[in-house]
Amino acid sequence: MKKRIFVVLVLSVSSLTPSSLGSQPQSEQQPGHQKNYYNCLHGYSGCDSSLLTDAERTEVQRAAHQRNYNNCLRGYSGCDPSQLGDAERTQVQQAAHQRNYNNCLRGYSACDSSQLTASEQESVSETRHDKAESVPAQTTPPRFYTNKDGQRVQSPTYSKTVPPGATAQCRDGTYSFSQNHRGTCSHHGGVAKWLD
Repeated sequence: MKKRIFVVLVLSVSSLTPSSLGSQPQSEQQPGHQKNYYNCLHGYSGCDSSLLTDAERTEVQRAAHQRNYNNCLRGYSGCDPSQLGDAERTQVQQAAHQRNYNNCLRGYSACDSSQLTASEQESVSETRHDKAESVPAQTTPPRFYTNKDGQRVQSPTYSKTVPPGATAQCRDGTYSFSQNHRGTCSHHGGVAKWLD
């Protein structure tokens, strides 16, 4: 009986090929390769570009270029303008100009009025004049809401002077009475300045 077990064991070991002893099956290598490719494609850490095929490397470079272009187009910090083509650079400049114009129209602090055309400056002046006239006097009773802590808080309110209890001025000209900084002026263009 012992001889038969020994013979079966020897035959089993001799049937193994050197490649099956020294490497993992293809099915076990594939998920790791796919994960690496995914990390490279999305610009995540854990990317080893030396493991990519030529076709994958081309796709990764194309995806990185597109991410950079999107960052530049939106004015995000991850933008490298030196990587843009001429047509892309023009579109990025147009998008930056439009963002600046929108900031000026809304009265945001990020406005650089020196970058506006004469007609844009006129539109901004008219909009600011209209806003100044439309700020109502505090004649209607204020509205209130209940915050996440269960406190009754006055809703953002227009006022020509800083109302008592205001904690921030929003970019649309309203005053917020928020008890927490998080989310303050979220529906009013963000915080222009804190008062507390």
